[in-house]
Amino acid sequence: MEQITKYIIIVASLLTVTPLVTESKNDTKPKIDRRYYQMPIFINVCDISDRRSKVHCYCDSNKSKLATRADCWIFSGGLTEDDPIWLSFSSQSEIEHLIFNVRIDDALTFIPAKAIVRLDKLKFLSIQFGTIKRLPPYAFTNSSTVRQIVLKSNKISKLDKHSFSQLMMLSNLSLEDNMISELKRDVFFNLPNLHVLHLTNNNLSLLHEGCFKHLNNLIELRLDMNYISVLTKEMLEGLENLSRLNLKNNKLTMVGNLAFSELWGLKELMLDNNAIEYISERAFGGLIQLRKLTLSGNKLTSFYDDILEDISSLIVLDLRDNLLTTMSYETVRPVVENDKALSSVVYLDGNPLSCNCRLSWIYTLRNETKDNTLRRALDKVTCVAENNEIDRSLNDQIDEQVENPVSTNENYDYYDKNDEKEETVTETRGKAIKLLDLPIEELPCPKELMRSIEESYGHPIQNEIRLKAYSKDDRNLPHIILIVMMMLI
Repeated sequence: MEQITKYIIIVASLLTVTPLVTESKNDTKPKIDRRYYQMPIFINVCDISDRRSKVHCYCDSNKSKLATRADCWIFSGGLTEDDPIWLSFSSQSEIEHLIFNVRIDDALTFIPAKAIVRLDKLKFLSIQFGTIKRLPPYAFTNSSTVRQIVLKSNKISKLDKHSFSQLMMLSNLSLEDNMISELKRDVFFNLPNLHVLHLTNNNLSLLHEGCFKHLNNLIELRLDMNYISVLTKEMLEGLENLSRLNLKNNKLTMVGNLAFSELWGLKELMLDNNAIEYISERAFGGLIQLRKLTLSGNKLTSFYDDILEDISSLIVLDLRDNLLTTMSYETVRPVVENDKALSSVVYLDGNPLSCNCRLSWIYTLRNETKDNTLRRALDKVTCVAENNEIDRSLNDQIDEQVENPVSTNENYDYYDKNDEKEETVTETRGKAIKLLDLPIEELPCPKELMRSIEESYGHPIQNEIRLKAYSKDDRNLPHIILIVMMMLI
């Protein structure tokens, strides 16, 4: 009986304990599941097989810690700065060349700094087609290895102070095709090795004074295709080692005195396709090393004789497609007589130059130069005939053609050849013709030039006028006239 009682007690005890254990397990199971999903999932970013992943990287090696190049594509939005995918880049810590291509708007709205900081050997970083409207301070976590950053077409509109800072090895930075409207001071800070900065095709209209003052070693600066209308030397402070400055396709209307005087080492200055109407006499003062100056596609109506006097190294001058009506030899003399130049060239075509004896120097230079590039450039110079002397020369040429008409039809109606001449001359007058197609002796001289010579030296001969047209020192003219007259005798 006692044994039966013991069995009953044991069985009752077991029946009582079992439900409690079951209940305990049911209570703890959800907690285990929650802890499991909160744990970060580390994956190999070069071997992502889940099609639902928002980031896919194609690497030169899929094995962990062996990839050196990764081309990553972002296919959908919703990525945050704390997404576990950025931590997973530590699985490929040897990456040196990293590209992010964004395939959908607003899929990437920030710089993935938490991925960059895990790549101790990163040298090249490119992010394209994102929607990164603002770059905060220290956006690249002071990476000490990055040498080139390309942020093309990311709709960037604002650069905060120290956006690019403490990147000790950075040498090339491209911010092309964005929406940046102004450059403030201290955006570029402590970048001792930055040599190339591209800001092409933004909305830049305002450069704050000293915005480049920390870029003492910059060699190339591209500001083309923007809206810059004012440029002062204070805006270019700190660029004493700059070699190449591109300001094409902006809104500049004038260039003031000493505007580029801070750029002591500048060798190429490109100001094409602005709206420049006026250039001060000392606009290029201080540019003693400048070798190439391009001003094509502007609205220049005059160019001072001494404007290039201090630029002793200039070998290329491009003044095409302006509104120049005359050009003296003294203006281009520093270029074509440059002793240090193996070859030099001046481009003048596309200007409404007046066909007169002030352009006589072009004939002489064309015949004397041995440089084919300069010869071809002078061959293209055109001028506009606007007076009767040129018309008479054209009439004579037309007469020769009309006196012996060629026709295969014997039964042609009578016509007045003078009518044809008048019509042809009317079409020609005011239109550009090649200067060198006109005989030099038939170039007319401006009345004011002839009058000034007559008042000083009596009635001039044509050769004297041509000498006067491009002579710098009028005080030597009597001696020149005497020599010419003796040669004629």
